[in-house]
Amino acid sequence: MRKHLVLVATLFILASAGAALWFFTQPKPQVEVHQLEVRETAREVGYLPHYVAAALGYFEAYDLHLTLSTAPRGVLDPKNETADMFLVPLDRLMVIGPVAFAGFTQRDPNFLLGREAMPDFTWEGLKGGMIIGDPPDTAGEVALEEILRRYELIPQTHVTIVQHLPVHLRVGTFLAGSGDYIIVPDPMAAYLEKSGSAHVLAALAESGQIPARVCAATPEFLQNHPDAALSYTLAVFQAQDWIEKHSPQEIAVVSAPFFPYLDLETLTRVIARNKEAGLWAKNPLIDEKHYRNLQDWLIRSGELLQAVPYNEAVEPSFAREAVEQGVLSFE
Repeated sequence: MRKHLVLVATLFILASAGAALWFFTQPKPQVEVHQLEVRETAREVGYLPHYVAAALGYFEAYDLHLTLSTAPRGVLDPKNETADMFLVPLDRLMVIGPVAFAGFTQRDPNFLLGREAMPDFTWEGLKGGMIIGDPPDTAGEVALEEILRRYELIPQTHVTIVQHLPVHLRVGTFLAGSGDYIIVPDPMAAYLEKSGSAHVLAALAESGQIPARVCAATPEFLQNHPDAALSYTLAVFQAQDWIEKHSPQEIAVVSAPFFPYLDLETLTRVIARNKEAGLWAKNPLIDEKHYRNLQDWLIRSGELLQAVPYNEAVEPSFAREAVEQGVLSFE
């Protein structure tokens, strides 16, 4: 009986692999292949679903040919860029300009790092300290402030936060000796750890659920190329489902080409801790409640004067259709 079950299981796996191979190798009707330029703010694990979709060939399966480039010094202004799509923090879009149509994360990707390892770290222990933070109107900064308030620490009173350093100077300033702590996402957090310059103390993911990292495009692009936007969203959904179902080791092997300066062991650890923190969303739909969380934090921090309606910053129709269609299963 046991041998029979093993045989059945083996045949099932072979049939599944054969179905996947057939899907990708069968001739397809002539369709338009979309050549698109994608621009990211930085190479970080928040955008992992995009990297996995590229590595596993999901974009090609949906007739997309994408060219990915990274903004110099982490500065990307979607209103003045010529790319077709943007991998950006959602807080950058709460003004007139591109809108988010697919979400990558459901929490903030930053970590709090200190100069010394603190096995018994508590947020209350930050009192009197100085943190090298993000610009004041960013998701990472307001997520940090949200956590501090929960522990009855008043930002800039009980804890000093340096907010106005250019993005590319923050880490250098910390390494030069300024500040007691810094907030950065992976892989930068991993680089600092590996060099012995800093130690991860806590994840800002505990601040709550927010759509911190998204893919965006101009309303004109979405109106003129709805098939491309939907194909992109479907491919990302496929990658999100794959990430959910696979181990950190498997994810690290697939995404390694996008992080050439991290060894596989370190990348596996990075994937594991971000997965444990619940960083990545399970589907590309940007939850309206989570959007309001981020908006409320920005207002509470004094960085957003008034509410920006969900539909002004988010176009949810492509993600809704992708979720309705579901993912293709090759396993």
